[in-house]
This record gives sequence, structure tokens and C-alpha cells, in this order.
Amino acid sequence: MRHLFWAFFLFCVHGCSLSTPETVTFDEIWSSPFRPDKNYSNHFSNEDGEFVYILNKTAWAYFVCEYPEKVLENAKKHGANVIRVCLEGTPYPEALGYDLWPWGGTRELPDYTTFNEDYWDEVEKRMRLAGEHGIGIDLVLYFTLKPEADEVDAHKPYWDQAIRRLSRFSNLLTWEIMNEYIKNESFQDVAGRYFKENDPYSHPVCSSDGTTDDALWPEKDWMDLAIVHTCTGNQENYDLQSWYLGIAQNVGRYGKPAFNNESGREKRHQNDDPVHRRKQGWLFANSGVYWTWHSWDGCEGINDTTYTMEGWQYLPVMKEYYSSIPFWKLYPNQTAARVKGENLVQTTLTSPSRDLSVIYCCTRETDRKVTGGELNIRLNNGVYAINFYNPANMERLREITYTTKSLRSATSISIPEFTDDLLIEVRNISQREKTVIQGTE
Repeated sequence: MRHLFWAFFLFCVHGCSLSTPETVTFDEIWSSPFRPDKNYSNHFSNEDGEFVYILNKTAWAYFVCEYPEKVLENAKKHGANVIRVCLEGTPYPEALGYDLWPWGGTRELPDYTTFNEDYWDEVEKRMRLAGEHGIGIDLVLYFTLKPEADEVDAHKPYWDQAIRRLSRFSNLLTWEIMNEYIKNESFQDVAGRYFKENDPYSHPVCSSDGTTDDALWPEKDWMDLAIVHTCTGNQENYDLQSWYLGIAQNVGRYGKPAFNNESGREKRHQNDDPVHRRKQGWLFANSGVYWTWHSWDGCEGINDTTYTMEGWQYLPVMKEYYSSIPFWKLYPNQTAARVKGENLVQTTLTSPSRDLSVIYCCTRETDRKVTGGELNIRLNNGVYAINFYNPANMERLREITYTTKSLRSATSISIPEFTDDLLIEVRNISQREKTVIQGTE
């Protein structure tokens, strides 16, 4: 009897060690998982209360590509701290020839009751490698396969396998159920809720549709992120004001981290003007929405170690700027500041107290020069440092100190001449007693 007791005890101990694997954490930003913050619900914070400014880069076949270290080096070079990767799929089969197949059998003759453990081992290895490089993973569970509601039971073991083997990685940013497919909505409802209820680390859950003008299913209880795609370029119908800025303002209003996790790429989506792409990114960023650099080298060109698309050099500049300020405390504001100038597109973020405001404006056309512009600001009484920057490289164009007298009216300040776009930062350096807007006395 005693022998049986100890045999049972040792079995339980051994079984528990297998079922509760050690959490995998990393230095710097991925020391613990990031989730929507309780107080600043449009942004991510980790268990230490630290916030991360997300810049994403596509890397579909990262789990099987030939040079994973080079993919990560390029991501870091481009300023990205997250890559979007598929766990299942045949991305660009004619160019790559890969079949990322997590189960037993084959895609033609699947065995959903078993798993390709060698593949899962490699996935874990590359998850760890990414974390060691400071890179998080936006993990797409279904890229090519499109299961329907009557297949839920067959796919639950896959969900359990993903949770068991991958949830322990702190650099897993989000479970993304499907890439750009929503015709199986009832299947995704079950899958999304399953991950929310069973992931012990509570990583955010989302899914994605193709190019739209608003977030996918923001009302669903399992959708933790407001996801949108803009696989478009600078064609006539995709204006910076009515299309890109309009979409950014749409997806940022749901009280969830807003994330454009697939933007237009070169050639395929005719997004070939690097300056226009820079403007797209800044318009999303300065609307409080995270953005993605989607490019050939993250798709069919993932094994090309030499390719770069012109415009990548603007990404780390944008990422470093927002990472340097308390971006999570800033909200879109339409009255705190406006730039007067012909045909300009602009967006403003400011803190509720207006101690920090960031204004971004740009021309619709590439290479257009703006002269004689004015900044109209409406700020609390105080002294402010106003800096004007070139968003291409954050060169400071001018710095002034300005004293505001009242919220009653906007005051005008001349701005320096610029070409294409301008970033204006307004910081309070001395507060004074607040006066109210006329009509409230």
C-alpha cells in the first residue's frame, strides 16, 4: 500500500512538472507579458507597470525561414519590436515552398489528433530567439486553413497545444485567431473565448479582416484589440485625410489598444512612395494607433538578406520619439492645436492637463513646401517650450518659449518653413492659475 502511495505521489509530481512548464521571460521590455492597461486601456503595460510603444513588422515564415537571426536583426534595424508570424500556413507557396503544418499527417491528409513535435520544438526555439533579441510575436493561428463551426472539436487540441507550449513566453504579444478571414465568425467566437478562458498568462486575443475602414468586431468580449488593415497605397482613392487619418480616428475610439497590424506594401499594394508611407505611419501614431511596416522582405522575400525598401529608415525615428515620451497619457484632441496652411492633414495628441501636446501635420503631395504657416494653440495659462522637428530625422528646426494667457482664445505662432511634414511638441515648463473659456463664468 505504501509502495503504491509513493508511486502515485511521484507520478503526480512528475506530471505537474510537465503540465506547468517554467515561464520564459527576457531582459528589457519582454520581462513579462503585455496586456491592455487597466487605467490607460488604449495601450499595453506589463506586470511591472511599464508601457511599450509597439512598432510591428511582417515576418510570416519566421518559424521556418532560412535565416531567422537576420529577420530579427532587420526588425531591430527598422525599429520594430514585434513581428507578425503565422503558426499555420503556406505563405507565398510559389516563392517559398513552405508548409507550416502543426499537426500530424499532411495538409492533404491531416491528422488533427497528433502533432508535428519537431516543428513545435523549432517554434519554441525561435520564440525564445526572438525574445532574446527584444522582439515580441503577433502570432497568427490560422493563415491558410479556414475551419468552420462544425470543426471546433477537432481543433481544440490545437488550441490546447498552443497554450501549453507557447503561452509561457512573455514575448507573445497576442493570439491572432485568423489572418484576413471572417466568414467563419461563429468558429472564431468559440476559439477567441477559448483562449481568453484557458490561457493562464492572459495574453490578449484578436483576429483580423482584410482592408476596411474600421476595427474588426470591437464589440466582441474576446476581442482585446481594435484591429484594422490598410493594404493600400497613395492611389487617388486613398487620401491621407479622408482615408488614412479617418481610419486611424475610427479605430482609436473603442477603449482598446488600436493596432493597424498590416499596412500597404510596395508593388503588391502600390504603396511605393516612401515619404507617403512615412506620413501614413505618423498619422496613425499621432492618433494613438500602433502601426506595421508590411514589406516584401517579410513576405516572399524573407530569405533575401540584402533587400530593403526605401523608407525603412523613417521607422526607428518614429518609434524612438514616441518611446521617449509618456505616449500612453496622450489622447486625440481636435481643439488644443491646429496648423494653418493650405491643404494640410493634421492630428494632435495631448494630455488632459495639456502639459504635453504633440501635433503632426503633412502635405497630401510628396515634396510640397509649406511657407507662412501658423500654429494656433489653446492651452492652459503657463509658459511652454515649443519645438519644431523634421519627422524624417527629428532634426530640430526651431525652438521657442511661449507664454499663454488664457484658454479663452487660440493664439497664433508662426511655424518654420517645411517640406512634406512637420512635428510640433509643446511642453509646459511653468503653470499659472487657470482661466476659463468665456461663457462659463
